[in-house]
Amino acid sequence: MRSLLRHTVGALTVALVTWTAGNAAAQCIELDAAAVDVPFTTEMAADPDAVYLTAVGGDTPTPNDCGLTPSNDPGEWMGWGGPLDTDNASIGEGTGTRNFVTIGGTRYARGIGTHSDATFAFDLSGGDYQRFVAYVGMDDEKDGGAAGSGDSCGFGGTSEFTVSVDGSVVFESGLVTGMSGADNVAPVLVDVDVAGAGELVITITGGDDGIGCDHAAVGDPKLLASSTAVDPAGKTATTWSTLKQR
Repeated sequence: MRSLLRHTVGALTVALVTWTAGNAAAQCIELDAAAVDVPFTTEMAADPDAVYLTAVGGDTPTPNDCGLTPSNDPGEWMGWGGPLDTDNASIGEGTGTRNFVTIGGTRYARGIGTHSDATFAFDLSGGDYQRFVAYVGMDDEKDGGAAGSGDSCGFGGTSEFTVSVDGSVVFESGLVTGMSGADNVAPVLVDVDVAGAGELVITITGGDDGIGCDHAAVGDPKLLASSTAVDPAGKTATTWSTLKQR
């Protein structure tokens, strides 16, 4: 049985999903309130039919209602600012300073925010998955001016994203920057086949300029039972209240 609990913090309302199974009870851990109001123009709601990759509230190898958590050591999940203590949030400046995951002006209801260098290994043996789909890029919280005076890197950081399936590299983003000139850089679509796979690994490195300011993010990271590819144009804009109610 699921229920939606609403908590209001200032002008922000956040829905927390809870569930019960027999005598067991758990809670998806989400961001109660952003530390910084990072600007955004588009919102992506959660897909109710997907299994999401998550860090705190999920389970492995069989996901719960919150999703699938990594099977590797939590110390490998971020290069700075850990531990990852909140799902669906940016790395911020460490515990208590998280923001909503935002890449290239798109805010994601579900996502993983981290800091290069980072590795996430997911055991896929607990489900029958066909595709892994996500959007990767640099979180806008470190883009020039996005986080407010004195709290941005000016260029948004840089990272490289690699996805491997059963030890074989199936996706490489190349060097991704947070900004190009005065503009946010759009997220990069990941859409890979995981049919019959045992493990999915996401690796995020800081490029050739070190890891300073490298607030990386994986937006809408989901495992799908359908083999249908995702149209990048499917980032449907919704209202924030609608997004949070789904």
